[in-house]
Amino acid sequence: MSDLAGDQDRNAFWQQMLSGEHPSLRRGRAVMRMLSPTADNRCRLCCVGFDGFTAPALRLAGFRPWRRNPHICEQCEAVLAKERGGAEIEIAMLYADVRGSTQLAARMGPTEFAALMQRFFRVATEVFAETDAVVDKMVGDEVIGIFLPGFSGSDYRRHAVKAGLALLRATGHDDPAGPWLSIGVGVHAGKTFVGSIGVEDGNYQFAALGDPMNFCARLVAAAKGGEMVISSVVREDALPGIAAEQRSLLLKGYADPVNAYVAKLTP
Repeated sequence: MSDLAGDQDRNAFWQQMLSGEHPSLRRGRAVMRMLSPTADNRCRLCCVGFDGFTAPALRLAGFRPWRRNPHICEQCEAVLAKERGGAEIEIAMLYADVRGSTQLAARMGPTEFAALMQRFFRVATEVFAETDAVVDKMVGDEVIGIFLPGFSGSDYRRHAVKAGLALLRATGHDDPAGPWLSIGVGVHAGKTFVGSIGVEDGNYQFAALGDPMNFCARLVAAAKGGEMVISSVVREDALPGIAAEQRSLLLKGYADPVNAYVAKLTP
């Protein structure tokens, strides 16, 4: 098989997996429903049950919730990680980082600061799980979640906005006493390369790459504490009924001002 044909096959595989339409997935779902007939909580891709009377045996076979998204099983994640390459697909992404983390770290002891960041990461993981996001990264004082149509459904942009509001709420930005941790949030959507990347014969990881990811990183940098900055492409269909202030922003690396929308919680 030529390299070009191999690339085309890998691209087709990823397109079908990320959209949830791969033929083996469709066939396997019927089998998994038979193996776990009483389950209420299932893998979004293969439909294996995470609860019910057959769940303990299925967990022993490796069908446990994936730590980066407990709505996906580790077996499905292993298939994605094993298959090198990826595909360009429309997704939404959320960046959230801590405001004043340098000052916090200087004021607190290392152990106390680490405990605070651990609490933030735990809260973010719970929010991402509830909104069907995949944890892309948790590093330093920042968390990144991606929302894939095959995992989050057709309302993946709305899920990203919902996650941003939930994360602001979970860190106390609707508390009259003030937040226990000041964070800013950025939400964007666009066509992004999603797949398994790494070095040959080395470690690979599931990741998303492309200008939309960079753009979202600039949006979160423009967010003040307690603000969620949302791009105009997300605002169009993901913010009905949510009050948001329009703002023109100059973002690092982008020549022209961009229109964005800023949402806040009311204490």
